[in-house]
Amino acid sequence: MDIYQFLSNINFSSVLWQILTPIIFSLADIVTGFIQAIINKNVDSNIMRKGLLHKVLLIIIIILSFLLDITFSLGYISKLVCGYIIIMELVSIAENISKAGIDIGKLKDILNIKKGEEE
Repeated sequence: MDIYQFLSNINFSSVLWQILTPIIFSLADIVTGFIQAIINKNVDSNIMRKGLLHKVLLIIIIILSFLLDITFSLGYISKLVCGYIIIMELVSIAENISKAGIDIGKLKDILNIKKGEEE
């Protein structure tokens, strides 16, 4: 199975969920990052501002991926982008949870996370 066939077999339940899911995961990353910063007593408005701007850029990338799909009748660019963002946010959420002191088992070793580690 080639990558195009693989991507064509991956389907979100609707376009709305394809857009909302990475945004919801990004919001969860913001919340877990803020909570772990409070727990570790290292809340920093500059880091928060930078993180929020990164999330805005991700939303722009999602919009552009849909534009490419529609313009060139591709149907897989937006799936790839949204899937990647969801995976990226899941990893970041796991890092935040670990930094907050919650044991995530072997996943911590796989991600090479240290408690309180700065980005």
